[in-house]
Amino acid sequence: MSSPMDDDDSYERQRLANIAENEALLRELGVAGGLSGRASKQRATTAEKPKKAAVTKKRKAPARAPEPAGPRRVSSRLAGLEADSEKLQRKYEEEAEALREAADAARRAKHEDQSLSQLLGEASTAAEIEGLTAALAADAAETAKATANGDAQPESASLSELRAVLERMELRASSKVVQKRVYSMAVHPRSSEGRGDLVFIGDKEGSIGVWEPLAPKAGGDDDEDAEATIPEGQAWALQAHGRSPVTCLKVDPLAHRTLYSSSYDATVRALDLESGVSSEVWQGSEDVLLSIFEVLPGSGASERNLWVADHRGGLISVDRRMRSVESKRWQVCEKKIGGLSVNVARPHCVAVASLDQHIRLFDTRALAMLPTVDEAPYNARNVDEDDLERAVSQAQIGASKARLACTSVDFSPRGDQLVGVSYDDVVKVWDMHPSWLSREATDGARTRSQRGTPRKASGSSSPAPKIARAKAPRANARASAASATAAETEEEDVKRPGLLRWLSRDKEEQEDKKPLAGEEEAAASAAAVEAEDGDADGPPRPQDVLESPRVIPHNNQTGKWLTLFRARWMRNADVEPHFTIGGMNRHAEIYDSSGVLLRSLYDADNITAVPAVTAMHPREMGRLATGNGSGRCTFWCPPPDSD
Repeated sequence: MSSPMDDDDSYERQRLANIAENEALLRELGVAGGLSGRASKQRATTAEKPKKAAVTKKRKAPARAPEPAGPRRVSSRLAGLEADSEKLQRKYEEEAEALREAADAARRAKHEDQSLSQLLGEASTAAEIEGLTAALAADAAETAKATANGDAQPESASLSELRAVLERMELRASSKVVQKRVYSMAVHPRSSEGRGDLVFIGDKEGSIGVWEPLAPKAGGDDDEDAEATIPEGQAWALQAHGRSPVTCLKVDPLAHRTLYSSSYDATVRALDLESGVSSEVWQGSEDVLLSIFEVLPGSGASERNLWVADHRGGLISVDRRMRSVESKRWQVCEKKIGGLSVNVARPHCVAVASLDQHIRLFDTRALAMLPTVDEAPYNARNVDEDDLERAVSQAQIGASKARLACTSVDFSPRGDQLVGVSYDDVVKVWDMHPSWLSREATDGARTRSQRGTPRKASGSSSPAPKIARAKAPRANARASAASATAAETEEEDVKRPGLLRWLSRDKEEQEDKKPLAGEEEAAASAAAVEAEDGDADGPPRPQDVLESPRVIPHNNQTGKWLTLFRARWMRNADVEPHFTIGGMNRHAEIYDSSGVLLRSLYDADNITAVPAVTAMHPREMGRLATGNGSGRCTFWCPPPDSD
C-alpha cells in the first residue's frame, strides 16, 4: 500500500518530466528558452524590420478658449465661507444673476455700425482681417457693375445639359465654418473663375460665417495625407447679431456688394462687402422674432424695400425710400410664418407658408389699402379674427391647406411655378401663369365660375368657413342686394314648371349682363389690370390657382434639433427650372420642376449628419453648399477638368 508521500513524489516527477518534454519540443522547433525565448525572438524580428521615416504633421493651432461670460468661480473654503450658510447662498445667487445678465446682454441686438475687426472679435489678427477683406471685396465691384449695366450673361442650359453637369458634381470641400447649428445659407453670385465661390452661413448664435470652399488653405499644407482628405478652404466668423439665430441671408438682387441678414433679435442688418461695415437696416419690436424676409429691387441701394415675416403671423412692409425708415404690419396668418417669397414677374404677389397649415398668396396692392396691425398678438389665441378675415377676404389670391404645418415656399425665377414644403412629408409644386396673380383676376375668375355653375337648391351647398367668407365692398352694395334677391327667389324658381323655369332663367341671365351702378368703373379697372398682366395672352385662370399641385413624397420630420427643410429654386431663369432640398437620409437632393429626382449627393466617408440647409449658386449650374446641425458645411461642384 503506497503512502501519500509516495503519491506526491510521483506527481512531482511526472510534472518535471512534462516540463522537460515541452522544453525539448520547443528547442526542436527552434525556439530557445521556451515562451520567453519566443517573445524575445519576435522582438528581435520586429526590430530588424526597416523603420519608416517619421511623418511630421502640421497640427492645426488650437482654438482660443472663449472667455467666461460671468465672474470666475473660486473655492468657497479658501474664501472662508461655511457650507450651507446664508452668506454662501447669497454668493451663489449673485453669481447666477450675473450669468443671466451676461446672457441677456449677449442676446441683445447690436444697433451700432461695426467694422470687420469688431465683427471678428477682439482677438482677431491683422492677417485674418486682411484675408477676410480680400475674400469679400474680390470681384464684388465688377460683378455689381456688370449686373447694373446688363452685361452679365448668366449660364443657360436645357434639361439634358443640366443633367450632364449634375452628374459630374462631387464633394470638393468640407469644413466646420460656424460653431453652432446652421439656420440659413446664401451663395454669392460672383463667378467662380476669379477668386472662387463665396458662401455665407448663419448659425444659431448670431454668427455669420464667410467661407471660400475652394480657396487654398492659409499657410499651405505639406502633409502627406493632404491628398486623401477633403480640403477645408478658408473661413471666418462674424458676430453680426446678438446671440440669437440668424434666420435668413440674402445678397442684394442688383448690386451684389451688400449682404442682408435677419435674426431673432428683431433686427435686419446689411453688411457692405467692399467697406466691411455692418449697419442696421430696420428694427422691429424686441419681443417679436423675425423669421424670414425678401429684398425688392429699387433704383438705389437705399431704396431696397423689404417684406419681412414674423413668428406671430405678421407680414411687414419696410419702406426705405423715406428719410426715416417706415414699416407697416398686417396680420395675415394665425401662427408663425416660416416661408416667404415674392414673385419676380409680379412683385405685388407675395407667398407665405405658416404653421397654421396654409400656403397663401396675397396681392400686396390690396393689402396696402387695409388698416395695419401694429401690435403683434402674443399667440394664436389673441389674434383679432376681424383683422385676419379682412386681410384674407380682401387681399388673398389663393390658399392651399396641408394636413400639418407648412414650413417653406419659394417662387421660381420665371415666376410661373411655386414650390412648398409641409410637415406632412410632401413637397408640392404648382404651375401658374403670372397673369393669374392678382386680386382682380381672382374676383373675375370667381365671377365667371359662378355664372357657369348650374343653379342649386338653397340647402344643397355647405356654408363656407368664416375665414374664407368674402365681404362685399361698399361700392358694390347694389350687386350684393341683387345676389341676395336672387337667393331669395331661387326656391320659387325651383317650384315652377320646366318651361317657365327655363324662360325665367334666360331672362335673369340677360338682366345679369346689364352693368349695375358703379360697376363700369370697377370693370374698367379690372380690364386695365388684366391688360397690364397680359391676361389676354395667358391661359384661362382657374378658380383656385393652388388647387392641383404635383405632390412629391419627401420625409420632412426634422424634429427639434434640425433646421426645417426649405426647398429653393436655382435663380437662373435661363436654365431648366430645378430646386434643391435636404434629406433625412443625409443626402442633398436636386429635383426638376416635374418632381423627378435629378441627383442625390452623399459621401459616406465625409458626411455623417443631415444637410438640413442647402443653397445653390444663383448663376452657375452644379454648385451647391449644404450645412448641418453642428455647423459643418460642404460644397459640391464638378472637378476643374470638367468645368
